[in-house]
Formats: sequence, structure tokens, C-alpha cells
Amino acid sequence: MTKNRYRLLVVIALILLYLSLKIDPAFDLIPYPYQMRLPKPLEGEMTVLLCFIVLGWVAGLYGCMFFRPWAPSLNLVTAACGLLFIAGNNMLSIESSWAQVLDFLANASAGLVLMLPYFNDKVRKMFWPEPD
Repeated sequence: MTKNRYRLLVVIALILLYLSLKIDPAFDLIPYPYQMRLPKPLEGEMTVLLCFIVLGWVAGLYGCMFFRPWAPSLNLVTAACGLLFIAGNNMLSIESSWAQVLDFLANASAGLVLMLPYFNDKVRKMFWPEPD
């Protein structure tokens, strides 16, 4: 795995996520009011958590693209915060099967991006080079 292939994997995960969010409205697969709804307004803690998730996601993307040593651990913390947000907010979404397939592929490739620095020696050396 080279640096450019890892960067390509990060970009592919982002593109697939974007496509999974935009395929339903683009092709009118599901009527607009039913696509995604929040059953209750965001409370103070959830708003702060969402801000941390967005900031962590942007910083983690930068760190992955430029192989900063703090990026893999920040991505894991951001993913855990995202799971807390989903579990604590009861988000409901209705998606078409096309959007679900793209969402699955995006999550699988994002999981691979999270996993590779810890389990692949070549990628580990890109983030944490060994001193000579």
C-alpha cells in the first residue's frame, strides 16, 4: 500500500458517503419529507457532541491525507462519538436500497481506513515512522 493508494481509499470513502446521501433526492427514489427526520430537537449536549464530531472529522481527514501521527487515534475517538450521537439522538432515516448499498460501501471503506494504520505494517510506518 502506497501513500497515494491510502489517500485514494480515504477519498473513495468520502465520495461513496456523499453519493449515498444524494442518490435519493437526485432520482426522487423517496419523497422529500420522508428522507431523514429527527424525532426531537437537539439538546445542548447533543449539539456540543455534534460540533466535536464535525471538528474531529475535518481534523481526521486532514491528518489522514497528510499522515499525521495523531490522525488514527483521533479518527477512532470521532467514530465512537458518532456512535454515541446516533444512539443518543434516535435518528430515523428512510433510504432506498441504492442508498443503503452505497452507505454500506462507504462504511466498509471508512472502516478499512480506520483499521489499516493499526494492522498493516506499511501503513503504520506511514503514520509512525521508525527512527533510524
